[in-house]
Amino acid sequence: MIIHKINGYIQNIFLVEYSHGCMLLDGCSRADVELVTKFVVEELNRPLSDLKVILVTHMHPDHAGGASALKRLSRARIFTLAFEKQWYAGVSGFCAHIIDILLAYWVASRIGRPMKNLWYGWRLSPDGMLEDNQPIPSFEDWSSISTPGHTDRDMSVVNHKCKQIYVADVIVTVKGEYYCPFPVYMPEEYRLSVSKLERYKGFEMMMAHVPNVTLSQKIIDDVLSKAPSSPRTFKRLIQAKLKRARQLIQISKVR
Repeated sequence: MIIHKINGYIQNIFLVEYSHGCMLLDGCSRADVELVTKFVVEELNRPLSDLKVILVTHMHPDHAGGASALKRLSRARIFTLAFEKQWYAGVSGFCAHIIDILLAYWVASRIGRPMKNLWYGWRLSPDGMLEDNQPIPSFEDWSSISTPGHTDRDMSVVNHKCKQIYVADVIVTVKGEYYCPFPVYMPEEYRLSVSKLERYKGFEMMMAHVPNVTLSQKIIDDVLSKAPSSPRTFKRLIQAKLKRARQLIQISKVR
């Protein structure tokens, strides 16, 4: 087994290569489809049909945006954590989908990436849904881990034999310190998810937006110490800013 790390549009892409086929540990972004295709065909010298499995850890643009397009090109199977309804369901879900794409463009501008097409469908039709601690079909030495909080269906993936774990956006860094991601829709579940990572101390941790690191108790404790006790979302952020603005207006009137 070889794990290839590819510098994607705004995130790390991890492609696991075996003699019998390849697996993407996440669905990357729409802008990464050509990059992944060229890597498999030109760098690995393999037909794109050797891409057998695409995992989608959650539905954000840099994790699900390229999955369906890559499936059409390679006939790979898409697997995600089990869910009851689409993440971007209804009118509010459609609005959230647009906001998440705009946020991805903002991240791209911050790191100097050119504008590229990031549009992708807000509905996902996976070929299979995984439960917690279920082996990945065709790549049974990897297993799913249910790690919700950032969204309701975040999935991490672990290989116990090689002591490798991919946590996607469960942990991020800000100015060199380890933090929880933004947003966090389910704070209690998020804290449980981070605590669940304690059993993987000493494993090499792969993350979507920062370099690999050995997972330690200190990292886990640092993240838990900063984890929110209430939902931290765009809606609440806007509400807080509007409330603050009203307070400042009232203060100015009194003066």
